Amino acid sequence: MNKKLYVVLVFTALISFSSNKEEKSSGSNVNHSSQNEKITPIEQLRTEASRLNGGGSIKTVELENGKAILTYVKNYKEYKDLNPQSRLTENDLKSYWSTGNAIKKMLVGSPARLMKNLDFINEVKIILPFENKVYEIDVRKSDLEKFVGKNISEIKENWVKEFADPYIYNEKKRDQFFEKFGHVN
Repeated sequence: MNKKLYVVLVFTALISFSSNKEEKSSGSNVNHSSQNEKITPIEQLRTEASRLNGGGSIKTVELENGKAILTYVKNYKEYKDLNPQSRLTENDLKSYWSTGNAIKKMLVGSPARLMKNLDFINEVKIILPFENKVYEIDVRKSDLEKFVGKNISEIKENWVKEFADPYIYNEKKRDQFFEKFGHVN
């Protein structure tokens, strides 16, 4: 099977089988008593998080005073606990994160994507344990805007030109962004 097609299929499976996320929300009053009430910020964040690369393997979604904290599963067992119906194999999951700089692309692109789509998010921290390493990124909106030289409205207005092409898909700038905001333990 063509490697690109395989990666697309694995990514689609990860997104499709997203369910049963564990959420925490501090500082916000979540009340599910009325069907007419607005969707809460944590619910909006959960929805957006599920749309991120590998969203089906996000174990926890937290919102603390405008800071989104997403933690991915640390291994295949956690993934299967989260998505028992998934037909994804352990090798599929490993292959997904091992192909084409997928980890750094997700870590660089996801904070900006969340901030452009959710006005109430001012900082994003993402934790991705993978193969005995823990990849992390923590980006404040003001620092992202300073680094890119554009405000979030400009980034949102032309996502591909202002952020995706130069920072997610350009390896040199992606590495610079990750060196500034991320680290690997």
